[in-house]
Amino acid sequence: MDESPPPSSGFTALQNAETCITKIGGENAADLRTNAEIVRSRTSKGKKQVLAISALRSGSSAYDRFAHELVADHDSDGLRKSGFNTTSHLIAVAEHLRAGNRENALDLLERVRDFTKDIVQTEISQDPDRDQPHAIALLYATIDRILDAAADRLRSTDTKPFAIGQDWILRDQNGTFSITGIGEELAKAIYHTYFHLKHIAVGELSLEGLADTVLGNDPRTLIENERTAEGAVSLLRETVRTQLETLFHNNNVIVAGGYLPLLGSQRGYSDKTGALLAQAAKEAGHTVAYLIEKKSPITSADPKKIPHARVVPEMTYELAMEAFGSLRGANGKAVHPEALRMLAEYDIPALVMNPRDEAADKITHIHRFDPQPNGVDIVASRRMPLALEIESISMLGHAGFVHAVTQWFVEQDPPISIDQISTSEVTLSFTFSNGDFPEEKVTAFKAFLEQRFGSSPDLKLSVTRNKSLLFCMGNNMKRPGVARDATAALTDAEADIHFISQGFNERVMTFVVDADKAPAALAKLHEVCIERKP
Repeated sequence: MDESPPPSSGFTALQNAETCITKIGGENAADLRTNAEIVRSRTSKGKKQVLAISALRSGSSAYDRFAHELVADHDSDGLRKSGFNTTSHLIAVAEHLRAGNRENALDLLERVRDFTKDIVQTEISQDPDRDQPHAIALLYATIDRILDAAADRLRSTDTKPFAIGQDWILRDQNGTFSITGIGEELAKAIYHTYFHLKHIAVGELSLEGLADTVLGNDPRTLIENERTAEGAVSLLRETVRTQLETLFHNNNVIVAGGYLPLLGSQRGYSDKTGALLAQAAKEAGHTVAYLIEKKSPITSADPKKIPHARVVPEMTYELAMEAFGSLRGANGKAVHPEALRMLAEYDIPALVMNPRDEAADKITHIHRFDPQPNGVDIVASRRMPLALEIESISMLGHAGFVHAVTQWFVEQDPPISIDQISTSEVTLSFTFSNGDFPEEKVTAFKAFLEQRFGSSPDLKLSVTRNKSLLFCMGNNMKRPGVARDATAALTDAEADIHFISQGFNERVMTFVVDADKAPAALAKLHEVCIERKP
């Protein structure tokens, strides 16, 4: 790997990159015209490009009419989101097929077709450079080609699909086929057609036969074994590298779907696809930057909550994982933490920015460096539905108490992810903010405690619901007074601290407060810990 010192800024990293790997996701994926302009501009600057394109989606209520009423995404407050999510509908297609409801599955696939044609037609109608009827006809033909083939596949088999995480796989005499990945294959084909219409020379990464090669005969067993899974990822990377080398002989731009087999087991898989493409390009000898295109770079707080939040110019991979993690982190969602791990392994810089504003002070540079103590860089809040506290004198001197309790959460179906743990001589506290933890689970947990440790008056289980987690995060907070300032800010906001946690790395402090106090507490944390920072 390259041992040269890291670029001094995100702007410099972008200038130095020979090849840009760009994940185009979210509602961005439907913006064909803008993305074509950006690709053309970067090509004119001598950049090679690989685009990992997610399934098209929209949050506009104008597309509510295409969405099935039982297929809905919800925000962090549990409210239904507007618009249309292609991936959610494709997962529902697979679930209906598994239940034997083929007609319902095909109806959902037609909703994907109708939504995709409508959003593409809307996009082309605003493109003054194209012969619009001709362009729409070609793009509709592309959409029909992909979705007709998918529908034929679903009609022609009685084999039930199965899930590997969020990836729904169909395996029959015709080979391996991802139902979840239809959306990304469709988006890739649309971009390939559209770029040709815009006279952009473009190559296309092929998945033909790749799933059978990578997943082998038993994909479920493969993914459960860490060693075999790593071997399959290595094979996938090598196959992709070979394709990229061939395609780059004749093209400066390559489009790839955001889905790759084996990587699609978690939502957010297009981030991991982009990271693997970046790894493969670096192995092929390219100087690579991974571009995360957003409305804005990473800021010191969510701009919707703190309008005057500042740009964070650089982040270590570790801080980014804390900030973007959905299991134990603040869940900023800029990029999947597993993708960050993949980029860190290959020392590939990630640049978060608005592609229409690449000014030096408008890029967040995620890379490996040795940060100086600088206190809090980011504050964030997150809803916490549940916390548990176990109190028992049986804990005193009882080896294995913590292990037995945490193992119970691991053995649930699905396993329950713990955010933070705090322990003393006779108490254990746990916070949870992911997945479903209904009342019957709490009852089952209490029964487990009584069975495992005995039913006695001293064994108490306290349940706390509907609090908020507050995070103070920094690349390096190892300086005196950081915790003092944070707790003082919460006092000023009249927010009672129910729980507090900080690791030895001094990269993140976590507080639990009443949900109704969280907005004012977050604003005060930002004011005291960031705005007043010397």
